[in-house]
Amino acid sequence: MKDLSGRVAVVTGGGGGIGRGIALALADAGMHVVVADIDLAAAEGVAAEVADRGVRSLAHGVDVTRRDEVERLAERAFAEFDAVHLLCNNAGVTTFGMMGTDVRDEDWHWILAVNLGGVINGIQAFLPRLQAQAGEKHVVNTASIAGLHPSPLIAPYVASKYAVVGISETLRMEGGGANISCSVLCPGNVRTGIVHSQRNRQEAFGEPVEINPMIEKSIEDGLDPLLVGRIVRQAVIDDELYIFTHPETREPVEARFASIRAGFDWADRQSCDD
Repeated sequence: MKDLSGRVAVVTGGGGGIGRGIALALADAGMHVVVADIDLAAAEGVAAEVADRGVRSLAHGVDVTRRDEVERLAERAFAEFDAVHLLCNNAGVTTFGMMGTDVRDEDWHWILAVNLGGVINGIQAFLPRLQAQAGEKHVVNTASIAGLHPSPLIAPYVASKYAVVGISETLRMEGGGANISCSVLCPGNVRTGIVHSQRNRQEAFGEPVEINPMIEKSIEDGLDPLLVGRIVRQAVIDDELYIFTHPETREPVEARFASIRAGFDWADRQSCDD
């Protein structure tokens, strides 16, 4: 999608962090943007920033864990703009600092419902409409570099992001017939409010857990989300499958690939023994 000007984007989790960075970067390229977030006031604030860039914007409150609410988001976006060219399934949450065996069931359910369920709901709500729409379309799903190599003490987050990577790779393979491409964003440490994501935790997923202040300090030292937004914008233009923000994270990913290759080498030896 070489020319973004005049086209329409929908960004979930757009009320702050990476979502805000994506929304503003797309607006700078002339795209109209639907800013969707569970925090409607935050979405309205970002939508105002988008409009200040001379394009149309719309704020919409949505809980991405609820299919009916995501369907309403799709209905409103198409009713307002008649088309959607870029869908960014970006909403995400996590807990930190717990071994997998210590993570409560409600934490697993919450993180998977937002990070994975939100992507699934976005695809299910928007994809039939995108398939019926002529021209180029693109989907960007936000995963994490933790979706490509194991990371301790955030097991539910890792599980959700591995799944998002796989869904994105599959959608990339399947979407060509309808002129739908797909990218997966795999950022490293970005200066976002993810440590405070539990402020919007839905009652159905239980009480929040305490976050270590050291983790909050680490996040504060991360990459500017506005820069991440510009990286995502360029990746859409260049039709990149994997969107990386931190080249230095290549090493742990390659270490994982080396372990996978070693597993195949072991399998080869078993075949020879037979």
